[in-house]
Amino acid sequence: MRTALRVWAAPCARVVVPGAVLLLTASEAEASGFGTARFGGEHGHPTTDNPTALYYNPAGIAEDTPGFEKKFWRVKIFADANLALRWASWSHANNPDSDIPEPEGASGANTGEATLFNAVAAPAAAATMQIENFAFGIGFFVPLGGSSSWSKNPDFEGSSEFPGPVDGVQRWHTIDGTIRSLYFTVGAAYDILDRVSIGATLNIIRSEVFTVRAREVSGTNNIETEGRSLIDVGGWNASFGIGVIGEIAPEKVWVGFSYQAQPGMGQMDMEGTLTNKLTTGEPSTERVRLLQELPDIYRLGVRARPVKDVEIRVFGDMTNWSTFKNQCIVPETVVDPESGEEIANEQCDVEEDGSPTPGSLGPPIINIQRDWGPAFGLRAGGSYWVIPAVEVFVGAGYDSNAVPDRTLEPALTDFQKASVAGGARFQFGEIFGADVSYTHIFYVPRDTTGQSEFPDFENPTKSPDSGGRYTQTIGVINVNAMASF
Repeated sequence: MRTALRVWAAPCARVVVPGAVLLLTASEAEASGFGTARFGGEHGHPTTDNPTALYYNPAGIAEDTPGFEKKFWRVKIFADANLALRWASWSHANNPDSDIPEPEGASGANTGEATLFNAVAAPAAAATMQIENFAFGIGFFVPLGGSSSWSKNPDFEGSSEFPGPVDGVQRWHTIDGTIRSLYFTVGAAYDILDRVSIGATLNIIRSEVFTVRAREVSGTNNIETEGRSLIDVGGWNASFGIGVIGEIAPEKVWVGFSYQAQPGMGQMDMEGTLTNKLTTGEPSTERVRLLQELPDIYRLGVRARPVKDVEIRVFGDMTNWSTFKNQCIVPETVVDPESGEEIANEQCDVEEDGSPTPGSLGPPIINIQRDWGPAFGLRAGGSYWVIPAVEVFVGAGYDSNAVPDRTLEPALTDFQKASVAGGARFQFGEIFGADVSYTHIFYVPRDTTGQSEFPDFENPTKSPDSGGRYTQTIGVINVNAMASF
């Protein structure tokens, strides 16, 4: 079994895992939690008038662009790409209260430092059309998600006795994985008397999770009995967005507010398979559901042009991560005791100690306790037009941390963070414009040694200690272009 471990895990580099990894092995968060809405760069905000307003504030698609000729109709086509460069590490020291001692010859299998360097790209595209005061549009965005792949532990390369530890000390929480929520958006807006715009969107969301991690049946980090677990799930959900923008002073001051509802407007339900290759029993694959609740988001912003060649922007958001209480993997169906028919299993029944609720029809296979809290971000920036065709801009911001010390683990990290950005936009008449910018995000390191609660739970919530020192830094290159006619 041990010899087969590495061979089995290698082809699954894109797969995500239950247990402590499960949702975001990728946590290259550029906002709180694992939010990654950076499309539009410094021009993506709740008072914007470009097509990214379909996500940030749908009222903005009915707003005129200052300096552009007012026409009976106007079409805007927007394309965007982000490239995120992420460096991260996690260091774990032995916890004698919960860690299984490393056997002779396996020193460093579960202790020491794990590192990664990943480059992840994310696209966005949108198009809008204004006809007098009415506007509508369609868009594609990836505001949640990413992917990660942790470096191997060279001390165990080629080991036949202990093949599992080659995947790094963090492998009990994540090895490789991808998580993403793809938003397909349609929206409409109306500008009332050229002073107040209102808008709304409908989002059709495709969410997917693929991950692989190490797993041991009792929920410990015993390398003598470690195996591998994979989850491959996906599902469709809907949500909506609404917003309003008031033009306080014509072409001078704008104030905007928007609300983005939860994916699924509550509990999300993703279906797929869970595959286990453990030391007890034969490899198995079963149909499962992943149940979870993601947050809703409130945004507020002000944009001002005190003089013709200067624009100032201040905006913020509150992301209600308190909805993210846990993640549950349950059997896909259960038998209704009254009808005897198979029905969808949409309940996660666990006690406070993490054990299944007695008598539950479809007890969880794995439950991951999250208990996240609300988080907020604040950003300020400005633009200066060197000449009408060349705009230079800067920005700086702060985002708070949504993850408590007791449930922080390498698959899903968050930090107190600050960012700085700079870039330029080149405009060729009203027909075409292009941006390029760079944002660097600085994360305050965290040390949660001795604070992880995962080993204290009963199965199916129990997992290895995630306490340790966490570090991260991310650089984001954004390029976007807009055609207008």
